[in-house]
Amino acid sequence: MKKIVFLLFSIILCNCQTKNTVISSKPISITRKIISFKENKDVRILIADNNDIIEVFRGIGTNKCKKIKLGQKYSFKIIPVSDLIQHGVDSPNEYILNDSTIIKYNHYYSAEQRQNICIIE
Repeated sequence: MKKIVFLLFSIILCNCQTKNTVISSKPISITRKIISFKENKDVRILIADNNDIIEVFRGIGTNKCKKIKLGQKYSFKIIPVSDLIQHGVDSPNEYILNDSTIIKYNHYYSAEQRQNICIIE
């Protein structure tokens, strides 16, 4: 009887451990060539040459501005949002900025920190 209970407990424990999926959202650094941007009052969407998008929320209470010249490469500390989508869920690769602006993307990233960005064309 003890062996059966132990075996049953082991099977349940193994099943629970194998079904746990850990998804990491640790920030990483990437370098992308920024070719265009879109914006609204809360966020700027930087569009890279490989059709990746980087979502940068505007900073609060600071006048500092990170200058970005279109066509140049920049490094960003980001969180990969599109990689956090659950397995088995079909999600279109579209970012909805507002009612009239939908951006199709390859990978979707969000900047780790809020910051003000000044675009130089």
